[in-house]
Amino acid sequence: MRYKVALMIFSEGRAREDVYKQRKPMQDREVNKFIATLNEDIGFYIPACNEIRSRSDIKTAVMEIDKSDVTTVIFYTPIFISPALVAHAANLTIKPSILMGNKAGDTFSQLSFLAAGGAVDQTGARCRRIPGDISDSRTKDELLRYLKAVDVCARLKGSTFGCFGGRSLGISTGTADPAQWERLFCVDTEHVDQYELVRRAQAADPKMTGLYVDWVKRSYGKVCFKEGRFDDERLEKMVRSYLAAKSIIRDYELDFVGIKCQPEMSNGYVLQCLNVQMLNDPYDAEGPKEPVVCSCEADSDGALTMQLLKLISGGKPTALQDIFYVDDKIMVLANCGSMASFFSNLSDCPEDNLKDVFLQPHAFGEAGGAATQFVCASGPFTYARLYRKNGEYEMAILNGNTVKKPREALKDYSWYRPTSFVELSINSREFMREYGSNHIHCVQGNYTNDLVELCKYKGIRYTLF
Repeated sequence: MRYKVALMIFSEGRAREDVYKQRKPMQDREVNKFIATLNEDIGFYIPACNEIRSRSDIKTAVMEIDKSDVTTVIFYTPIFISPALVAHAANLTIKPSILMGNKAGDTFSQLSFLAAGGAVDQTGARCRRIPGDISDSRTKDELLRYLKAVDVCARLKGSTFGCFGGRSLGISTGTADPAQWERLFCVDTEHVDQYELVRRAQAADPKMTGLYVDWVKRSYGKVCFKEGRFDDERLEKMVRSYLAAKSIIRDYELDFVGIKCQPEMSNGYVLQCLNVQMLNDPYDAEGPKEPVVCSCEADSDGALTMQLLKLISGGKPTALQDIFYVDDKIMVLANCGSMASFFSNLSDCPEDNLKDVFLQPHAFGEAGGAATQFVCASGPFTYARLYRKNGEYEMAILNGNTVKKPREALKDYSWYRPTSFVELSINSREFMREYGSNHIHCVQGNYTNDLVELCKYKGIRYTLF
């Protein structure tokens, strides 16, 4: 991804023009190196005044930048400059800002960096300091991580969460304060009654319903019908529920959702496991699609965590899982009945994933239906969870490697649940003492540093387990 960033180049502001001319070659050398090093990753927007030497330059540049579509502004101090000008710019701009310099011995940039940083701190303005030289990979990596965090938050901003139903099974950690979400994340919440799912499911297009039912029977590894629990009628209801959810998401302009299911839908209509699985998958019977984050049990903070993982990974499928068992070396994660089929083999080909997914009759729910049973494929994963303590958000972050085990291994835990066997290294007693939910969320790959950067940017406390 290429980020669009404004670059404010601070320059020699002393009255004597000969001093400016004497130091201008050093400035140009370092600015050119800075831009060239980042050219593949950043599209720089440089305001018309080109370099900042006075307060009037700042006003002109900031007005221009704030009207642009850049995500961030970098205050670059290539040589010694007036620190007060940087502090003034940090307070004037509405864009997130970064202070950077260089380590060249002849520029006095580090001296300027510290003076400008201190000036900004005195005013209380927010400006991220990234020390070092751009030729150092650590400096470049830190900059790109920060830009990614800003970009993720910008893409999350203005989105809407659709909460189908409310608190499920008394799980208080699945609820959220809509006003707090608006204040902290700029995310709106739309509450949708589950009856709307039923109403639209019953009115779903028979032709489209048939297409999906045929696709499920043809593509999934097994459809394990059981009299009184799971049959053709219940499978059709599960498919109709998905078609209903898709139409509600479209009509209500929802970006990510959560479905309560238990007990009203699981007892009164049909279990929603297939619906949740298909929403989270990057494909369905109509072909490739963008995964739509959907949490079980209308877990709001879970859905928000999943949406952040999706955005930070570039759009990968995410999941909600129950923490079934944990010790210092292994964690067994098993959602109550749904998980994107993508995780069964982590393949870009739907058939490769679906062939290992069995629709198993569920153990609960008077209305009947099926769970999407499989064992998660082997691979590295990032696990995370947003939760609140005393009203303030925290994020738990950890890494692990899943191990593909035979399906028979599920009998030691729960036969019908999609399950991950995760090898990790944690202090499980400390984890059980501090972790704030029974749910955890995952995405394929290692995004620990990205999540840490995002938490720093949003002012959210985080714990690396």
